[in-house]
Amino acid sequence: MLFRGMRYATILQPGQVWMSSGREDSQRIVVDVFKGKVLYRLASQSADDAPQEASRSAFRRWIAENGAELTDQDAEAGQKVSPSAELGKRIRALRQAAGMTQQQLADAVEVSRAAVAFWETGREGSVNKHLTALCQALGVGEDTLLNGLAEERIETTLSPDEADLIALYRMLSPSRKLSAQKWLERQTNQRESDDG
Repeated sequence: MLFRGMRYATILQPGQVWMSSGREDSQRIVVDVFKGKVLYRLASQSADDAPQEASRSAFRRWIAENGAELTDQDAEAGQKVSPSAELGKRIRALRQAAGMTQQQLADAVEVSRAAVAFWETGREGSVNKHLTALCQALGVGEDTLLNGLAEERIETTLSPDEADLIALYRMLSPSRKLSAQKWLERQTNQRESDDG
């Protein structure tokens, strides 16, 4: 049996400026996003200072726990990545969040799988003329797809074991939730190093 639910996907992109509950002293500027990690700097830090690092889940947890909102786009922090490459990352992330293969997305948009692969690798191609169909297939608005500055509800399908894990997680105290998250993160990092 599969369970259907809704979750929020926050798309993290270089250059985003997140501010915690209206406190300017708690701004975080995303410098780069890669392999489950987010590099960021505090607004009080110089652009030359070494960025701080957090897992994507930890950064998203900071956003949720602090009521942080996306307030700006720091062009300097995000300038090292081309807009086409960023669009490609968003298409891939949204496709994966929707549980779709490249072929399934290609079928939904009525293009070849190679076209989807082309877009996901940062080569823009004909993506502009397929924006509407792409947004519909991924279940997001154009703002989310083009600049990643919005949160969208994305339908997800959970297997019974995933639903059980979520139910058990929700019964934990906040400190035990943090311990569980850290354990899962260690397991994921260990798997990446074993595979690498």
